[in-house]
Amino acid sequence: MSAVKLASGNKRAFTPRARMSPEDIPDTWASVHEFCTWWYKNGTPMMVPDDAEVYCSDDATSIVLFRKGQFQVELYLVFPLPNLPMHEHPRVEVIKSRPPLYDQNNEVSQLTPVSETLLRGQRHGAGKNFDESDEGSTGLGFPLLAFQKWDDDLKPTTVASRWRGQAVGPKQAELVRRYKPDAYWDGFIVDVTREQEDVPVSSK
Repeated sequence: MSAVKLASGNKRAFTPRARMSPEDIPDTWASVHEFCTWWYKNGTPMMVPDDAEVYCSDDATSIVLFRKGQFQVELYLVFPLPNLPMHEHPRVEVIKSRPPLYDQNNEVSQLTPVSETLLRGQRHGAGKNFDESDEGSTGLGFPLLAFQKWDDDLKPTTVASRWRGQAVGPKQAELVRRYKPDAYWDGFIVDVTREQEDVPVSSK
């Protein structure tokens, strides 16, 4: 691995710790739970894809930290007081995990267990807009890891584009339209498993 130079004018350089070699990374995993377990046990490795981008939604920004085949870890920076409508991620299995939080003594101050796997047809979300009066308010925002297993015929991008339910806002709606231009919309409710033209004119 090549050395990394420090600040401009500084002649010192360092060699980062060697990343995992390709043979140390499985070709696939049996489930998103197995993938999540592997990722944490192996020191939370980063393998950012070469087509990575920062996805901007109405309640968060995100980027993919690791991707191998149909499995990926997406880091969400959730904004303060987010809108969290109930929704599904069709044909993507998802596990949510809040990363461990550390105090000034480098001791773990908060360790949130990972969620159960969100399987086909299951929904999650708070179903509400948060405000300062809510108990346990998320007024500071928070980081969230989304472990994902995409169906084999889908190209992994951002799980915010695989949506069934009320859209979070106009930015997230544009993400859905970008990756599924013909998705079915009824007002601000979207279903990427259906196409607009499949709905009879009389029912639109």
